[in-house]
Amino acid sequence: MRYKYTDYHVHTNWSIDIVEDGPSFEDYIRIADMNRINICFLEHYELRYMDKEFSNPFSNENINTYLEELDTLKETYDFILAGLEVDYYSEKETELREFMDDYGNELDFIAGTIHEWIPLYPVTTRERLMELLEKKPMKDVIKEYFLESKKMVESKIFKNICHIDTIFRYINDNDIKPNKDCDISNKNVLELGRLCIKNKTKIEYNLSGLRFPVKRPFPSKEVVHILKKEGAEFFIGSDSHSLEYFEEQISKIKDTYHFIDSI
Repeated sequence: MRYKYTDYHVHTNWSIDIVEDGPSFEDYIRIADMNRINICFLEHYELRYMDKEFSNPFSNENINTYLEELDTLKETYDFILAGLEVDYYSEKETELREFMDDYGNELDFIAGTIHEWIPLYPVTTRERLMELLEKKPMKDVIKEYFLESKKMVESKIFKNICHIDTIFRYINDNDIKPNKDCDISNKNVLELGRLCIKNKTKIEYNLSGLRFPVKRPFPSKEVVHILKKEGAEFFIGSDSHSLEYFEEQISKIKDTYHFIDSI
């Protein structure tokens, strides 16, 4: 890669949660080159939502088009990576393994992730999370999130995983107040991180929490410090969904490399 630092997590209009006229590859490339930073396009890839009704950019095996577009751009720009943020579903492990067999070598970087385990109830969307909390006790939602996350790591499908405690994006003292019987300590996050160390899985240090009510990265600096001392490896991502946000995060990405290297 051309530059010293890399943002491993940016989204374009290839991601299902960005409008069709949202930021393109070229938009990010222009800003990245001006600011001397490598970028990895880590688009959402959700096997549950490939039917036409969901308007998923990757429907109809469009992944080949995605790869072709990036391969063409990589002929000109040596600071971009083709990646995917692939949602883990425990009931789809066989399909996920088949996907990794087919495309694992075609992509530069793949990271596993959990946004939901019950279909159509992503905990990263406040409205859906509130609906889920009407159906399940909060302590069970938190517990299930970490159980699914552990299944993902133990499956060894992915060598990298994203925002390991994003369940606290909205469940925190600044927004949806945790119930007294909820464990919001670092205990579950550290256990998950140690499982990553055991399975040689890299953990994302995701800066996006700073723009949500939790007001901290995923995981926290305290957790990163502990896990790095114990042997964890990290990759750093802004989780950008807009050009403005990406540009704002570049200096923070570079500072974060210094922070992690200092531990």
